[in-house]
Amino acid sequence: MFDLPTQLAQTFRSAAAGATAVWEFIPGQVWIVLYASWIAGSVMFILLQRRRPTATMAWILGFITLPLLGAPIYYFFGPRKLLRRKVRRELAKRYASRLVPTSRDHLPPMLASRRWLSSLARVATAYGDAPPKPARAVRLYMESDIAYEQMEAAMRRARQQIHLEYYIFQPDDVGTRWRDLLAAKAREGVAVRLLVDALGSKNCKSRFWQPLTEAGGEVRLFNPPKVLKLRASLLNFRTHRKIIVIDGATAFTGGLNVTATSSGSSGSGGGWRDTHLSIEGAPALDLQMIFLEDWLYAGTGNTKHMSMDELLMNTPDDIGRWFPQPAPQEANTPGPWVQIVASGPDETIPSIHRFFFTAISSARRRIWITTPYFVPDEPMLTALVTAKARGVDVRLILPRLGDSRFVAAAASTFAEEVMTEGVPVWEYTPRMIHAKTIVIDDELAIVGTANFDNRSFRLNFEVVAAVYDAGLTAELATAFEHDLAGAVQLRAEHGKESFALRLVKSAARLAAPVL
Repeated sequence: MFDLPTQLAQTFRSAAAGATAVWEFIPGQVWIVLYASWIAGSVMFILLQRRRPTATMAWILGFITLPLLGAPIYYFFGPRKLLRRKVRRELAKRYASRLVPTSRDHLPPMLASRRWLSSLARVATAYGDAPPKPARAVRLYMESDIAYEQMEAAMRRARQQIHLEYYIFQPDDVGTRWRDLLAAKAREGVAVRLLVDALGSKNCKSRFWQPLTEAGGEVRLFNPPKVLKLRASLLNFRTHRKIIVIDGATAFTGGLNVTATSSGSSGSGGGWRDTHLSIEGAPALDLQMIFLEDWLYAGTGNTKHMSMDELLMNTPDDIGRWFPQPAPQEANTPGPWVQIVASGPDETIPSIHRFFFTAISSARRRIWITTPYFVPDEPMLTALVTAKARGVDVRLILPRLGDSRFVAAAASTFAEEVMTEGVPVWEYTPRMIHAKTIVIDDELAIVGTANFDNRSFRLNFEVVAAVYDAGLTAELATAFEHDLAGAVQLRAEHGKESFALRLVKSAARLAAPVL
């Protein structure tokens, strides 16, 4: 009778014996030369990447101390840019830009009269993002269930298109409800297109999507991993974006994924505390543009290089209705001005990082940040503590109940560092806080998908909405103060940690470049 465990044990012992024989056969001097050659080659390779000095030293130490594991770890988590598919990505972006009418709105009086705001807007446009545009309306949602209700109501009103892009889409109560709603709209003749991240939404199998696809909807996966090809770019670079665009006129973005974990009806203590945003009017077209780029990119299959003709074959039939021009009365009565800022590993310059850095460095009165992951790099850390030194009211709200212990361990070291320089940090205690927001002075509110960490700044595809409006900024500031009432302020001298705990946190901090 075949005994699989016994056979595996024998195979393992044989392999171990063979490895020992090879080790004993090769002289020690040869192993020293091989190790030295490996280290020299690895160091030169890392140096030529021209990373930030701290990240460079971290990878060099990794290759030296873990010669066997260093290479595979770097292969999957080390690349900073989407090199393997950069040609396809760039071609998709260029082709998308040809399909979209360009418009350059004049800056509103508030931006034109405030030099730092107009300069900040130009930072984003300098790196390829659209300029601020007037919206008919912008609304904040601080509770997930209310946001779900509003998004579902807007999708039910759709007449032409519903476009969605999500990092996490779970096959639970919320995800199933959305899938069935989208399938019903597809049967009505509405063009439904859904783009989900292949890893973030890995629990949704093709069988789950079948009711939607059979109704005529389209579902695409972003960067699906190839088991036999083990492409690093397909594992490390994810779309973390949360976008809905309906009929090219109404859009939603923010921190909220499609999952019952966020919902108060899930029985998980009221669901996660998150912040989402609805935008009506011209800025929705900028989110539509981002979706179009990602949709074309995800639809190019396994071909490494795509021609313009091949992209033309993949162009949606209804592309002419994707970018409707606003009615004249809308242009004459603008609401808040909104700038959509996006970034990803396909870009040379991390535009969201530059935008955040400039906003923090330009602030004169307050910087109130809520983020579930606080793992800043040196420039962002310096911007925060120097803003505090300039007299700016800098405050941070972080979660006490995080969803990643490793990231939380690293974040605690950065929180301790900014606290030693006078920046107050609060831990939100009632439930997990997943909101990603920044309040700058009295005129700028930032809501989006980007966390305050290197992964969001340089590795993930992210998007944020910068709203230049005193009213909405005051509303977001009020929400921040409300969260502050349910938070506990940390003290740098608190918590006499054990040596083992400090060691674990310090080790987690070393992984900051890939967190």
